[in-house]
Amino acid sequence: MITATALVTDPLNADQVPLPFPSQTPLLPVPIERGDVGELRHRCAKFAQALAEVICGRRPVRQLGPWLAPDVYNQLSRYVTARYGPGTPARSPRVVSVHVSRTNDRSAEVTARFVLAGRSHAIAIGLERQTDQSARISWRCTAAEWAIN
Repeated sequence: MITATALVTDPLNADQVPLPFPSQTPLLPVPIERGDVGELRHRCAKFAQALAEVICGRRPVRQLGPWLAPDVYNQLSRYVTARYGPGTPARSPRVVSVHVSRTNDRSAEVTARFVLAGRSHAIAIGLERQTDQSARISWRCTAAEWAIN
């Protein structure tokens, strides 16, 4: 294994900076949640994890059927069918961050980052609030995009 300091070919050369660089405290962005997202954020984190598992072939699409709009369900089904055939070993993703923004009382936008095999990937989700005949409130995924290679 080659270490970073082994890359220094001429320690007397003033133009070459030895690695590793002096430690600096990284400046990380602070997540900002817009609107009242208390309970919704927890639900979105669970939904994003389930969606990541579907995208990675770990969970069947039909398990998310009740929470997906028909066009999102079809889009996800086509993707999973094309990417993972029968017998494809499923890998396990892990959602590491979720950000929720309530655009109005009836809709929210969610972004999530998940890690799969040491690489980061992204999911963007559009949600709409719905009320059934029993006056129960539920959220339905009406749009979903993901970036995975």
